[in-house]
Amino acid sequence: MEKFLLKTGIYSFTISFLLLFVVIPREKYTTDLNGMSSIEGTSYPDFFFNLARYSIIISIIAVVVMYFVKFKKEKKD
Repeated sequence: MEKFLLKTGIYSFTISFLLLFVVIPREKYTTDLNGMSSIEGTSYPDFFFNLARYSIIISIIAVVVMYFVKFKKEKKD
């Protein structure tokens, strides 16, 4: 069971990091009341720190969910 949870943690972290890298934009476009546009960009270290933080949260949730799914399945048997 520990191997299964470890694999779940590693795979969910890797997949969520890569998906968030594609989905989350690094630059935000804003428009004020006069119609002027501006771009606000985050630095690369901050961007990757946020991606890692979200990926860790997602992987912890995935491991906890899979633990309870396996625990209920083993309890039935």
